[in-house]
Amino acid sequence: MRQTFIISRVTRFMARVATWAGGRAGTTLTGAVAAIAMMFPPVRPPWPVLLPGASAWAAVPANAAATRAADMVARMRPEEKLSVLRAAPAPLGGASAGEGAGLLTWPGVARLGLPALRMGSFASPDPTDPAMPQLPFLALAAGWDPVLAHRAGALRARDEWARGRAMVRVGGVDLLPSGRLLAGEDPMLAGTMAGMVASGLMGGHVVPVFASLRAEEQGRGDGVVALPATLPVPAGRYMDGSLMGLSIALATAHGGAIACGGMHACGALSGLSTIVRDHWRFGGMLMAMPGALSGTDANAPAAVADGVDLEQSLGLEDGIYATPLRRAVATGAVPAARIDQMAQHVLTSLYGTGILDHPPSFNRDTKPPPASDTLSVAGLMADIGAEGMVLLQNENQVLPLDDRSGPVLLLATQALQRPLAALAAALGHDGIRVSTAIVRPDGTPPPQAAQVARAVMLTDRDADNAFITALADLGGHVVTIMMSDSPDRAMPWLDVVDSVIQAWSWHDEYAAPLAAMLTGTRDFTGHLPMTFTGGLYPPGMAYADYHAFERAHVAPLFPFGYGLSVAGGVSYGDVHVSREDATHLNVTFTLTDTADHPVRAVAQLYMTPPAEAGGVKRLVGWRSVTLTPGHVTHVTIPVDPHLLGQWDAGAGAWMVPAWTYTFAVGGSSVMLVHQASVHLPALHVAATLENLPAPTSPGE
Repeated sequence: MRQTFIISRVTRFMARVATWAGGRAGTTLTGAVAAIAMMFPPVRPPWPVLLPGASAWAAVPANAAATRAADMVARMRPEEKLSVLRAAPAPLGGASAGEGAGLLTWPGVARLGLPALRMGSFASPDPTDPAMPQLPFLALAAGWDPVLAHRAGALRARDEWARGRAMVRVGGVDLLPSGRLLAGEDPMLAGTMAGMVASGLMGGHVVPVFASLRAEEQGRGDGVVALPATLPVPAGRYMDGSLMGLSIALATAHGGAIACGGMHACGALSGLSTIVRDHWRFGGMLMAMPGALSGTDANAPAAVADGVDLEQSLGLEDGIYATPLRRAVATGAVPAARIDQMAQHVLTSLYGTGILDHPPSFNRDTKPPPASDTLSVAGLMADIGAEGMVLLQNENQVLPLDDRSGPVLLLATQALQRPLAALAAALGHDGIRVSTAIVRPDGTPPPQAAQVARAVMLTDRDADNAFITALADLGGHVVTIMMSDSPDRAMPWLDVVDSVIQAWSWHDEYAAPLAAMLTGTRDFTGHLPMTFTGGLYPPGMAYADYHAFERAHVAPLFPFGYGLSVAGGVSYGDVHVSREDATHLNVTFTLTDTADHPVRAVAQLYMTPPAEAGGVKRLVGWRSVTLTPGHVTHVTIPVDPHLLGQWDAGAGAWMVPAWTYTFAVGGSSVMLVHQASVHLPALHVAATLENLPAPTSPGE
C-alpha cells in the first residue's frame, strides 16, 4: 500500500516537473528526475527576506520607544501603573450610548497626558465594524510580495485608526503551531509577510498584535488541530517553527505586541518569557485575551511569572489583573519592580507606533469612507487576488481562453452563484462569450455542457468532485477553479481535467484579475504558501507540510512554493555562495526569461545541511523578480546564520555546526535546478531580533 502510494505520487510529479522544465535548453526527463531527487536530502531553519526602508515605516525606533516608556513609568503613581496593565469595557467620556459596544478601553493616565485608547476584544477573530474585509492572509502569502503586504497593513491602519482603534490582530504567525489554514507552513514566508503587514500598521499609528488563534481558526482541512497533546511544553521546542515565524515578524515590523489565549492559557509554553526577554530582547508587551489567564495561570503571581504584561477582560473588575493583582502587590507576592517592568513593556509597544502622540478620536465616524479609500481597498483586494492565484495545471494549453473556440460555459453550485455572476461579467467585459449554469453536486451536467468546447467549474468543496469528473467525461476541455483555502482538498478528477487554478476564498474584487488571467492579458504569478496534498498523506504522517513529505520521501501532489506561468518559463543560472563576513553569506545566481513575454519569477532559495545534521530542506530566502525576454538578471540573496543553526536552549543561542551546507534555487521546494555548497566553521549566533536581516525589495 505504502509503496503503491509513493510510486503513484512520484510518477505524477515527474510528469509535472518535466512540464515545468519544458522550454529550457538541454532539459530532459532525466533532468526532471534529477530535480525530483533533490527533494530527498536533509535541512534546517530560516530567517527573513524583506524590504529596504522598512525600519523607516516604524513610527518610533525601538530604543527611543523604550526610553520614553521608562521615563513615563518613573513618573507614574503605583495605582496608575496597575491601571495600564488592563483593557476593559470602561465607559468612554462623552461617547454616545452604545459607542463602545464590543470594544475595550485602555485607560491611559490623564494626569500625565497619556490618552485612553480602545481596541476590539481578541477573543473574537473578527474585527468590530470594519470598513474593509479581513485580510486574506493565505492569498496574500501566495503572492510572495512583501511590498503588497506592507500596503495591506497601511490600508488596514487607516481604516482602524479612523474608527478609533489602537490595536489590530495580525494573522500568519502564532506562539504555538497554528495550522496551515491561517499561516501557511513555512515560518520564514509567514513571518516575513505578517511582519510586513505589521510594519504597515505601525506606520499608520496602530499597534500590530501577533496573536494566538481560536480553535475554529486552526487545523488542517480535515479538522485536525496542530497542537501538542499536553501543555505546557518547552518553548524551545518551537524555536525553529512557530516561534521562528513570530520572531521574524517582530524583527520585520520593528515592534508590535504579542498575545496569547486563543486556544490555550498563556502558560502553555514554559520558558517563553526567557526567550522573549532575555534571548530576543523584545521590549514590547505580551498581552492576554479574555479568559487566557486560566487553569494553572488562574492567579496573579503565575500570570506575571508567565510574562503577561496586559490583560484584556470583558468586565470592569473581571480578570486576574484587577483585584487579584492589587492584592498580590500589596502582599509582596508580586514585587513592585516587576509592575514597573510590565508597565514599561506596555508603553514601549504603544510609543513604538506613535499612537500615544497621535491618538485616534473616540467619536464614531458615521460618514461613509471617502471614495478614494473605497477604491484603494478594492484595488488592494484585486491585487491580492491577482498576485495570489496559483495555476496548478494547464494541460493541452487550454489557457489562455479566447473567443475563437466558441463560448465558454461557467458552472457552479447555488452557494457560488455570486462569484459565478461576477466572473461571467468580467469575462464578457474581456470579450469572451459566456453562458452560465447553476448545478447540483449530486446531479448530472446540463445539456449545454456537451455542446461547448470549454467548461469552467467553480468549486469550493469535495462534494463537487463527482460532478467535476462527470463533466470531464463529456469530452470537452475543463478548467477547475478551486475557491477555498483548504490545502487538503481532494482532487480525484485531476487526471481528466485540463487546467486547475487555486483561487482561495472568494472576494468579489478577484473577478476582474481572474478573468484577465484566464484570457491571457495577465499572467499567473502566485506560488503556494503550503503543500497541497489532495487529501493523500503518507502512512503515519500527522501534519502534511513539505518537511513531513521530505522526511517520508514522498512527492506531494503540489509542493510548497509551486506555481505555473502561462506566458513562459524561467531559466536559472549557476549558483555561487560567498561569505560576506564571519557570519553572513550571499548566494548569487542569474534568471533569464525564456519566453517572448515579460514574466514574474519567484526565485526560491533552500538550504540543506549534510545528512549527519538530521534536518530537512528549509526555505532561507527568495526574490520576486519581473524579467524581460532575453535579458539576464543577476540576483543576490543574503542568508542569515540563524537559518543554518540549531537552537541550543542551554546557551540561549543558535549553534551552527562546522559542516558543508548546500544551497539550491528553483521554482518550488522540489523544483530545484542548480546548487552550490560551502563549508562553514562552527558559529554561535545570538537570538536577538536586531540580528535578523533587513527587508529586501521584491524587485531587482
